[in-house]
Formats: sequence, structure tokens, C-alpha cells
Amino acid sequence: MRYTGYIIAILLLFTVFGCAVNPVTGKKELMLITSAQEVELGKNSDPDIRWQFGGVYKDTQLEAYVNDVGQRAAAVSHRPDITYHFTGVDSSVANAFALPGGYIYITRGRLVKLENEAQLASVLGHEIGHVTARHGAKRLTQTLGFNLGLLLVDQIVSGKESYRKWRGLIMTSNSILFATVSLGYGREDEFQADELGTSYAYKVGYDPEGMIQLLEVLKSMHSREPSSVEVFFSSHPRSSDRITAVGKQIAQLPPAQVKGQLKQREYKSKISDLTAAQKAYDRYDKGEEHRAKGRYNEALTEYKAALKLRRKMAKPHHRMGLVYGAQGKQSQAISEYKKAIAIDPDYIFSYNSLGMTYISAGRYSDAVSALKKAVQVYENFVDAHANLGEAYYKLKQYPTAIESLEMAIALNEKHPRAHTTLGLTYEATGNTTKAIEEYEKAIALAPENDYTGTARQRLAKIKKVN
Repeated sequence: MRYTGYIIAILLLFTVFGCAVNPVTGKKELMLITSAQEVELGKNSDPDIRWQFGGVYKDTQLEAYVNDVGQRAAAVSHRPDITYHFTGVDSSVANAFALPGGYIYITRGRLVKLENEAQLASVLGHEIGHVTARHGAKRLTQTLGFNLGLLLVDQIVSGKESYRKWRGLIMTSNSILFATVSLGYGREDEFQADELGTSYAYKVGYDPEGMIQLLEVLKSMHSREPSSVEVFFSSHPRSSDRITAVGKQIAQLPPAQVKGQLKQREYKSKISDLTAAQKAYDRYDKGEEHRAKGRYNEALTEYKAALKLRRKMAKPHHRMGLVYGAQGKQSQAISEYKKAIAIDPDYIFSYNSLGMTYISAGRYSDAVSALKKAVQVYENFVDAHANLGEAYYKLKQYPTAIESLEMAIALNEKHPRAHTTLGLTYEATGNTTKAIEEYEKAIALAPENDYTGTARQRLAKIKKVN
């Protein structure tokens, strides 16, 4: 009887979802995610993607400009009915990407590489194309389809809900989306997005050569193009092949009554502040290279040079705090984190690092204040929840500590430090059974981790006593 229920549930699953008509091709295709769910998925994933790429780049004029160009292209797309969101993110990596449901991003590093508005319309049109053709939803269906189906079946049959299970599914889907937007889509999807982006930009009056120029910029950023064999086994087409395909598309476009525009002067005007800031970001990026290799004095020199060129930048102050923290200079680290927060009151990374430094200094109440701000700004900040749980544990506020640590594990069940601290918290409350479970999970996840060493010691002591 139980298996009959599962079969019925599976049939219901495919009846509810089944095949959907692709807005671009007009063809039916298997899709477990409805259009409304696609929008909701993009909305839920939006904060994660923003912070994965450094947060929003704060330039009101530039933000309005990018949104205006994007909205005009979206209005002539195959899915003008959904609400589109265009966001500039604070990353030096030259990239642009889209989430399902109309959430589109372009990095500071990509914007500074463009030469005119037609190129901007082309890159945003390309990302709109991924949305209109439902490439992200299809990728999720292919990757998560079976597991998602089983979870839905479980809910239908049992009538139960598990916050941790669904939270885990959401974070898993976000991870897949993050990998997708970072690495790009498959060859056919990229070709299709190029075609759509060229068409959308052309329809609102831009010279379609802007897409060719954009692809030439991408091509110039690679030291060499992959061979035909490498292309066969890779997920991305060669830039030269994409240029050829767009060239053929342009040749078939009907003659425009008015030649499309490139709008170079307008573009340069709108990104003038970003262009002025680029020298400071170049020094900051050099500092990051030095810090990654442990060359702390050189890193500090670059961060300070960046701040001389651009005084109100939160990131160099934050990274200086990390360097001072690595050098054991806690008071200087705290000072730099506070400077970063004064410049950007929503800079979650400095709140988290400040909280960690306060924990190291035994200032647990101050740590709680900083870490609570981090999770208020970004609810899914895993490490901040884990650190907040540790601060509450140190304050002997065990129920609150358990709540924060369980939230961290719900977001990332493979977090050895959260499992270890949760074990310590359960042990402090006298629940040795739960403590043993958490210690064993931590050890299984990271046998050589420092926190796992603590878990191993506590586990041995409990078993010895028992």
C-alpha cells in the first residue's frame, strides 16, 4: 500500500509539472519548475548570489543606468511579463550572469571593460536570453529533478514538512545556480543567448555590432582559445565560433530605418566614477594577491595605496583587518573592521570578522552584537550563524546557542565547526547522547580540523567516563 502511495504521488508530480512550452522556441519540454516557482527561486537565491560576488556595487547613477538599459531590452524579450532586476556587484572578475525568474547581475570588473552602451545592452540582452529561454530552470531540472521529485513525493505521502530538509534543498539549489552562473551554460544555450541578446539590443535601437565587439572583448581576455577537441569536452563554445554565429545573424537582419547606435560617449559618462575608482581597485587587487600568498607587509602597502586613491572603500579596511588579525594584532584588526563598517554599514564580512575577533579576545557580548548584525543583513550567512552560536555558548546561553548552531547546520550540514560547538553546547546541558552525535559528525566531516581535535578529545573523555 505504501508503494502505491508513492506511485500515485509520482503521477501527481508529473501531472502538476510535466511539460511546459518554452517561451522562445514554442516547443514543449520537461520542466519540474513552473514559471512562478522560477521567479520565487530567483528571489530566494538573489541575496546569496549578491554576497557570493562581493555585495552590491554602490553607485546610484550607475545602478539606475544599468537598470534602464536592461529594462528596455527586457521589454522586447520573449518574457516581458515577469519583473526583471538588474544589479551591479562589487567584484573585479569580469562577468555577467542571470538567475531564473529575471534576476540579472553584472560585475564591476565587466562594466569597466566595456566601451559603449551597445555592448552593455548586448551583455544584458544575453543574460535576459538565458532567462527567457529558461536555461537556469532547465539546468536545475536536469540536476535536481530526481531528488526534488523524491522530496515532493515525501511531502505528499507523509503530509509532513521538515524545515531542515527544505532549507537544505534551497541551499543545494543555490549552490547549483552559483556554479551555473559562475561557469556558464552549455554550448547550445550560450549560442541561443547570444542570438537573443543580439535581437533584443537591435530591437531597442542599438547597433548589433555591439555584440560582436563584446565577444571580441571576451576573446581578448583569454590567452588562447581552446582547441576543437577541448571545445567538444568543455561546456563553453569558442569566442570565435560565437562571433561567426552572430555575424551570420546580423547579415540576415532586415535593414534598419535608422542605423543602430553604439553610444560610446553616453556610456563613458555614466561609468566615469567607476573609471576613476579603477586605479584604486587595481591596487586593492594587488593587495589581495599578496595576502593570498602570506606577504602581509606588501599587502598592507597596496591596501593603503588604494585608500589614498579612493578614501571611502570598505574592502581595503576589511582586508587590512584580516592581515592584522593573522599577525595577532587584535586591536588594530578591530579598528580596521570598524572603519569598513563606518563606510558601509551593511558590510557583512566585517561584522563577521569583528565578531570572531571579539570571541578571541573574550568579549562575547560584543561578539553577539556584531554577529547579529551580520545575519540580520544576510540571513543565510552560514559562518556568522556558527560564530554567533559559539559566542552564545561562551556566554552560557545554551538554548540560544543551539538555535544559532542548528541554523548554521541547516544551511550547511557539512560544517565541522558548527557540529563541534553544538556538541560542546549539548554536553554543557548534560545531553551527552546529542553531544556524541555532533562530535562524531564533526570528526567524519574533517578529521584533521582544529575544531575536530576538540571534538575528538571531548568524545574520548565522555566515552571514558561512561
